[in-house]
Amino acid sequence: MRRLILAAGAVLLTAAQAQTPTLPLRIAEIGAPAAPCAPLGADSPAGQRAYFSLLAERLQTDVLNCPMADAAAAAQALAAGEVDIAKLDGEAFGPVSGTVRSVLTTRARGALNRLPVVVATLDTAPAQSLTDLAGASLVFGGPMKASLEVPKAVLADYGADDGYFGAQAVAEDYEKAAERLRAGQAQAMVLHAGAWQKLCRGDQPGLDLCKDLRVVWRQRGVADEGWAVRTDMSDDRRFRLIGIHVAMHNEAPDAFAWAAGPAAEEFEPTEAKAPIHQGPTVGS
Repeated sequence: MRRLILAAGAVLLTAAQAQTPTLPLRIAEIGAPAAPCAPLGADSPAGQRAYFSLLAERLQTDVLNCPMADAAAAAQALAAGEVDIAKLDGEAFGPVSGTVRSVLTTRARGALNRLPVVVATLDTAPAQSLTDLAGASLVFGGPMKASLEVPKAVLADYGADDGYFGAQAVAEDYEKAAERLRAGQAQAMVLHAGAWQKLCRGDQPGLDLCKDLRVVWRQRGVADEGWAVRTDMSDDRRFRLIGIHVAMHNEAPDAFAWAAGPAAEEFEPTEAKAPIHQGPTVGS
């Protein structure tokens, strides 16, 4: 009897799921005369048709095109729940950043990933934020691009360029940088997150080799633009959208070229409230 009840329940659940319509995906098309959302026209660019076809196939739903005059209009429509995904620049993203969720950016061809950057001090130092380090001496964790150029660019994104700090030194690697910090030869150390993790990870579980240090600032570089979705989009749809886009440069090059642009190498997933460039401000 129990097996019959379970089987009947499964049948009812399947029937209910089958009767629940899958909501269409509404994509904001920026720079077109405003019009209601509708299926993509047959005269649309081939890359755009490839992109819409890929999403429709993978999500098993209708994909609608929603023409918007500009990014600001797209942002407002996204915040109001009138579209589901939109490509926004910083000016458009700023006013709605509290009501929409960023999910994707692109990595430019030949560029490194948007590595998180860590600024650390001795645990006994008074600094509690990047603001407290104005005029402070720095040591970077090596001369390689990921160890020097990327951290400098990330700091500059937040208004802390070379002129913001005092003397700057470049160590041979992240371990030598930590030695200089601990020896009092710099007031703060700048590493990408991977180097910080290697520095602090001990051989034994739970062993922290950086107990004498403190992270006072951690951020990623600010993107010039990003793709944002409604905050009430289901986790399943959001994760599937991200997965489709991250693999798109390999699986559907024509669709990728249209969606990401000619200068892009690949889509990258990003944090929910990732900043999009609105102008430099020193962050805490």
